[in-house]
Amino acid sequence: MMRTSFIAALGALSLAACDALPVGGGSPLVTSDADARRVGPAAGLPFGQIATTCELPRGQMGQPVATSAGYTIYDSLPGSTAQRVHYIDGFADGCARQFTAALVLTGDIGTHEVLRYSQSADERAYTQADTAYEAIKLAFCSAPAGTPCGDRIEALGQRTTFVTAYPQFSGSAEWTEILLHEGTVAAAGVER
Repeated sequence: MMRTSFIAALGALSLAACDALPVGGGSPLVTSDADARRVGPAAGLPFGQIATTCELPRGQMGQPVATSAGYTIYDSLPGSTAQRVHYIDGFADGCARQFTAALVLTGDIGTHEVLRYSQSADERAYTQADTAYEAIKLAFCSAPAGTPCGDRIEALGQRTTFVTAYPQFSGSAEWTEILLHEGTVAAAGVER
């Protein structure tokens, strides 16, 4: 009987510790191979691609322009409206991710949920990032597709964020949506 109580108490402590994981310290619930390609600094990737760049000091990434959920976005030529290299750090492997864009915005998951759930699926088809977010939200929040995360949204937001990259500074008919989660790229793809 005492052994059963000890095991139950140990299990409860283990579950409690899960909520206390540092940002990026948990296991990713969804991953992708969108960033599997490794490239050197300033590789000149075409718009819509994201790749891994290792051994690049932060000081050579450019100016930090946004931070969200433990990730920092760097602009290699701040003030420009032309396409240029951007980097993101904060990944579990210690390497940066590189992509090309004219404009980059971050979006928290609360904003994503408001925008996504205020539209019907017929109005805007689910993207790769939307689908990956729904899987993450189901596993983390126990919330089915099409419903908000609920009480755990703040904890999920400390581990998960969206990055939207545009090929032009204004008037873009397409964009790249990147979902970052637990130190990985959970999904990325060009949207229209």
